[in-house]
Amino acid sequence: MRAYVKTFGCSSNRAETEIIIGILRDSSIEITDSLEDADAVIVNTCTVRGETESRVLKYLRSLNGKRVIVTGCMVSIQPALVALNSPAASLVSIGNARSIPGVIRGGGRSVLLLESGALPDPAPFRMGLRSIIPISRGCLGSCSYCIVRHARGHLRSSLKEKILASVEAAVRGGAREIWLTAQDTAAYGADVGSSLPELLDSLTALSGDFMIRVGMFNPSSALKCLPALVKSFSPRTVYKFIHAPMQSGSDRVLKLMRRGYSVADFFGIVSEFRSRYRRISLATDVIVGFPGEGDDDFEETCTAILKLKPDKIHIARYSPRPHTAAASMDQVRENVKKERSRRLAAIKREVQQEVNRSWVGETIEALALELSRDGKALARSREYKPIWVSGLGSGCLGKWVSVDVEACTPYSLSGRITRR
Repeated sequence: MRAYVKTFGCSSNRAETEIIIGILRDSSIEITDSLEDADAVIVNTCTVRGETESRVLKYLRSLNGKRVIVTGCMVSIQPALVALNSPAASLVSIGNARSIPGVIRGGGRSVLLLESGALPDPAPFRMGLRSIIPISRGCLGSCSYCIVRHARGHLRSSLKEKILASVEAAVRGGAREIWLTAQDTAAYGADVGSSLPELLDSLTALSGDFMIRVGMFNPSSALKCLPALVKSFSPRTVYKFIHAPMQSGSDRVLKLMRRGYSVADFFGIVSEFRSRYRRISLATDVIVGFPGEGDDDFEETCTAILKLKPDKIHIARYSPRPHTAAASMDQVRENVKKERSRRLAAIKREVQQEVNRSWVGETIEALALELSRDGKALARSREYKPIWVSGLGSGCLGKWVSVDVEACTPYSLSGRITRR
């Protein structure tokens, strides 16, 4: 039998898709890249925003006539909506992933939503240069707008020994980049007597030539372990890169969001990292048009971004999600959301271009990771800055190269190789 797997959403979903693929292969079900040739289609869903939900449902409706198994966040929190748009599909929560081969072979419609609470083991590393390893599921937050916390539940951390074993196996298998992923990496270990700094200290003590990319962490969790967290980024094997969502530059809106920190707290976190690692890269997220956000609140967000100067800014227009407190608040008009989004997008491009321009003329060390169709290689600096390099063949992949940075866009650097 052959299965086609389609994934929507974040790096945690991608990691869970790898778990599913491993389970299928262990059950002698072939993975195919062709939707037409597949006997079954597994759809790993995301429901974090309304636009993502719409894309998932449109895709499910397009699979009419196919044997479909739906898993992921949408199944956990909106099973009725999935069933409405794909009535014949089987619904299987990620906690029941080991049942998917049986569901495929069973022929009928199955609904397996109750979970044991145990985390699926990380998928064995199979090939490539990157291994995505989930370190926990769920979070400790209570954000008023977030549906994902309902889908993924309370924090459940993987045991450190399992994570270490997965990383060691991946590095032995040729992985050069390890992504640690979670809904909130800084919350890791709070339920099992450990912490993210402790985990990083153990991982950086492992032998091998690899880099660690720490996934998104919430500021409220980072504040609880900030000195140790900043210090744990010091080894050369940890990318000097943090992804911390600010979400708003207004304290009033942050309180409505129930984020658990202030704007000053957020700037303090960034300052602590930047004071120790001068050129550390910062990615952040901002929601525009949150219920109750006024013109003054939005202006504060614009001012904060201009002052903060992140390397990468993700802007999302607020969309009401079911089962959340924010959905019942007074909503901002759509035309206002669109105008604010357009204005902040212009500021984003300006800020990102300014930050990237500061790298032009420098020579940096970068790890070559991917080849594009036009023959360029995508490499990452130790600050996780993306740089496109011409003239490198497939033999360069997985190797460090020295690159003269010659140009930039708001989204990446580009240059030529000076030494292999």
